[in-house]
Amino acid sequence: MVGPLLRLMEPILWPLVGRDEECAAIAAALDADPARSVVIAGPAGVGRTRLLREALTMARHRGRPTRAAAASPAAAAVPLGALAPLLPTIEAATPDPLPLLQLAAQAIAGDRTGPAPVLGVDDAQFLDPLSVTLLHQVAATGGVTLVLAVRTQPHRVDPSSQLWKDELATRLDVAPLGRDDANRLVAAVLEGDVDSRTCQRLWRLSEGHPQYLRELLEDGLRSGRLHRHRALWRWEGAVVPSPRLVEIVLAQLGDLEPEEWRAMEVLATAEPTSVHEVAEFSSFEAVASLQRRGLVVDADTDRDGEVRAAHPLFTEVVRRRAPEAVLRTIRQGLAVRAAAGSPEEWVRRGALMLDDALPSPDAAVLATAALRAAGRQEFPLAERLARAGIAAGGGAQAHLALVEAAWWQGQTARSAELAHQAVLVADSDEDRARLASIEVLVLFSGQGRADDAAAALRAATATITSPDGRAVLAATEAVLAFLGGDPAEAVRLGSSVLASAPTGLAEPLAAAATAAGLAVTGRTGRALSTVRAGWAALEALPAGRELTFVRVALAQAEVLSLHLGGRVEELERRTAELYRRNLVSPEWAGDAIACLHRGWAALAAGRPRVALRWLQEALSGLEEQDPAGFLPLCTALTATAHGQVGDLEAARSLVEGETATATATATVFQPFARLAEAWLAAAEGRRSDAGARALDAAGIAADQGQPAVEAVLLASALQFGRAREVVERAERLAGRLDSSLVEAVAQWARAGVRSSGDELDRVSHRLHEIGVLMSAAGAAAEAAAAHERMGNRHAAVLSRSRAETLTRACGLVHVIGPDDRLPPGLTSREEQVAQLAARGLSNQDIADELVVSVRTVEAHLAHVYAKLGITGRTDLGGALSSSGPRHRSARAQGRPDGRSARRAGLHSV
Repeated sequence: MVGPLLRLMEPILWPLVGRDEECAAIAAALDADPARSVVIAGPAGVGRTRLLREALTMARHRGRPTRAAAASPAAAAVPLGALAPLLPTIEAATPDPLPLLQLAAQAIAGDRTGPAPVLGVDDAQFLDPLSVTLLHQVAATGGVTLVLAVRTQPHRVDPSSQLWKDELATRLDVAPLGRDDANRLVAAVLEGDVDSRTCQRLWRLSEGHPQYLRELLEDGLRSGRLHRHRALWRWEGAVVPSPRLVEIVLAQLGDLEPEEWRAMEVLATAEPTSVHEVAEFSSFEAVASLQRRGLVVDADTDRDGEVRAAHPLFTEVVRRRAPEAVLRTIRQGLAVRAAAGSPEEWVRRGALMLDDALPSPDAAVLATAALRAAGRQEFPLAERLARAGIAAGGGAQAHLALVEAAWWQGQTARSAELAHQAVLVADSDEDRARLASIEVLVLFSGQGRADDAAAALRAATATITSPDGRAVLAATEAVLAFLGGDPAEAVRLGSSVLASAPTGLAEPLAAAATAAGLAVTGRTGRALSTVRAGWAALEALPAGRELTFVRVALAQAEVLSLHLGGRVEELERRTAELYRRNLVSPEWAGDAIACLHRGWAALAAGRPRVALRWLQEALSGLEEQDPAGFLPLCTALTATAHGQVGDLEAARSLVEGETATATATATVFQPFARLAEAWLAAAEGRRSDAGARALDAAGIAADQGQPAVEAVLLASALQFGRAREVVERAERLAGRLDSSLVEAVAQWARAGVRSSGDELDRVSHRLHEIGVLMSAAGAAAEAAAAHERMGNRHAAVLSRSRAETLTRACGLVHVIGPDDRLPPGLTSREEQVAQLAARGLSNQDIADELVVSVRTVEAHLAHVYAKLGITGRTDLGGALSSSGPRHRSARAQGRPDGRSARRAGLHSV
C-alpha cells in the first residue's frame, strides 16, 4: 500500500482540505462579469501553489483557456524572464521597453476572439519590475484574468499590491490549516484513520503548513516509521525533520549572522525565553533583527518580554545542527538565571538542572519540579527529576514523584514496591497516606492483586492517625469497593468522607468513588453534582499535590453518570473535551483512557464504527500499558462494537481472549463482558442465545447492585425481541431511577409486549431524542413488524423506512431488530421524492430540485405508491403524515444542490 501512498505525496495529487472559503472566493472571481483577477497571498508552506493549481482547474472547467508560469530569483534578473516561455522570440533587442511590453501583452492576451485566458503565476514575489508592469496592464484592460501566488514576508514589498489596491484583483490571505483540517488532510492522504498522538506530533511540528506535513509524511512512509497498526496509522518513535525538510527550513531561515544564530540556539534550548536572557547570549540587536524578519515572535504567555521561534521547525532544525557543547553551555547559563513560580517555570528550572556539569543542584527545586512534572503528566521527565532529587537529598516529595512516574509509565510492580519503601522516609501522615493510597490502587487496579491491596490498606490504616491521612485511606477504600462490585458500599464510604469536609487529596478521590457509585445505582443527577464538586476540589489543590489516578477516576465517573442518565449528546461532547485536554500533555498511558471514553460515548450513541476508531486505538495503548486496569473493559466494549458491525472473527477473538485472561479485581465491569458475548452470538446469527446472554448480563449488574447498568443492558435484550422478560424489570427500575434513558427502555418494553406499532413509533422518536440511535432503529423496526401484523401497510413501510434511516446513521447496513421479517421500506431517495411530492411540487420541480430527469422522478413515485399501497399523489400526504418528514432537500440541509455543486468547482473535501 506504500507505493500508491507515496504517489500521493505529489502536491498536485493532494486533496484540498480546509480551503472551502478560498475556493468559493476564487469561483466568485471567475464567475464575475467581468471576471476578476485573484492574488493568493500567504507565508511559506501554506499551500499557495496548490490553490493556484486548483484555480486553473476551475477556470478550465468553465471553458477558459489557461497558461501558467513560475517566477524565481534567477529569472528576476532578466526583464520578463519568468514569462519568457509564454512569449514569442524577439529577434532584436531595443532599449525602449514599450514595444516589448506591447508584444508581450498581445502574446499573453491572444487574439481576444474567445473567452479571456487565465494566467497563473507562482512565486510572483520574484517578478521583475517589467513583468509586474505587464501583468498590471493586461489585468486593467480585462484581456487576461490573473491568478498570482505571492509569498508574504515581513518588511518586503508585495509586487502584486497595486493590483488589489486598484481593485483589479481579489486578495486571498491564506493561513495555515487549523488542527482539525490538518488532521483531516493527513487522514485523506493516508486513506485511513490516524492515531491521536501521531496527529498531535505532526501538528506540533507542522502547525498546519501543508508543505511541512507532506515532507513529514513522505519521510515517515519511506522510513517505515509511519505504518498501519490495528487499522490505524501510527508513527513509531520521534517525529523528526528529514534532511530534505531541514534544507527547506534552512532556506527559510536564510543567512543568519553569528549572533542571530546564537539567539536561535538559545530558543532551541528553552523556549519561551525572556528577551533579556536571549540577549545575554547574543545581543538585543540580533533579537530585534530576527523579529523584523519574522523568525522570532512574542510568546503568548503570562509573562511580558518573552519570545519564541515563529515556527517549531525552526528550533527543531537549529537544535539538531548545533554542537552539544554549545547547547550544554546555554543550559548551564539558563539554569543559574531560571526563576521558579508557575508549574511550568518549576519544571523548566528543574530540567535545566539535570545537566551533569551543573555544580550542586538544588534538591528542593528538583523534588518540586518532579512533582509538578508528574502533575502535568510529563512522567519520563518527572522520573529523571525525581531520581536527581533523591540523589541530592530531596526527601519524601521526590519519592512521591518517582512512585507516580513509575506507575503511569506502566511499571506497576516497581511503583508498588517504591511506594512501600518510600513510607520509611515520609515525615508526615499526609505523605504516608498518599504513598499508601498509591500502593493500594496500584496493587488492585494495575496488578489485579485484590487481597494484597486490602492487606496494604489495613496495614496503613493501623499506622496513620491524622484525620486528613485517614480520610485519604477511607476514600481509597471507597474506590476499591466500587471497583470490586459493591457500589452501595462505595457511596456509603465516600459520602462519609465528604461529610467530614476533608482537605487535600481525600475530597476529589472520595468524590470520584461516590459519583461512580451513585451513577450505577441510578442517582445520576446527584452523581453529576458530585463529579463537578470533585473536579473543583482537584483543581483547587496546590500544584504537584494531586494524584493522576484521581483525574482518571473522575473522568470515568462522569462518563458513567452521563451515559446512564441518558445524556448521550452531552457525553459525546464531554469525552471529546477531555480528549482534547489530554493531548496538551506529552504522550502517556492516559491517551488510551481518553480514547476509551470517546469510544464508549460513540457506542452509547449507537455508532459502533465510530466507536471502533477510538476503541481500537485504546486497545492498542492498553495492551502496551494498563496502569489503571482498563484493559478488560476496553476489550469488552471493542468486542461489542465488532459484533454490532458484524465483524465476527474480530469479536470472537476478543471475547475468547477476554474469557481466558479475565481477572477477579474490577468486577464492576463484568456485565459489559457478558454483553460482548451477547453481541458475538448475534453476529453469529444466534439471536435467541444473544437475547439470553443480554438478560444474563443485566442479571449480573442487578446482583452487583447496579440497577442503572441493568436497565441499559435490558435495552440490548429488547433489541433481540425479549420484551416479555424485560418489561416487569424495566418498569420497576424506571419507577425508582433518575434516568430518561431507563424510562424510555421501560416504554419500549411495554409497547413491545402490547405489540403496539404506534407506541413503538413514539418510543423510537424518544430514543432518538435521547441520542441512542441503534435502540431507536430497533424500536422502529419492531413498530414496522407490529404495523404489518395489523395490516397497516402505510405505517409499516414508514416505520421500516425510519428504521433503515436510523440504521444508516449508525453506520450499519442491516437493521438490528427483534423481527427480520419486515416489509420493504422506502429508499432514502424514494422518501425524498415522496416528501417533495407531498409538499405539492410537480414532477418537473422535483427533477430540478434533485437534478434528475422527470422520468426518474416518475419511476421513484411508482415505487413509493406500490410500497405504501396507495393509488396516487393525493394519498401521499396522509400516508406520510404519521411519521413526519425525515429527509430534507439538499438546500434545506445546507448542501449545494447539483447545479450549485457544478458551479462550485471540483476541489476535494
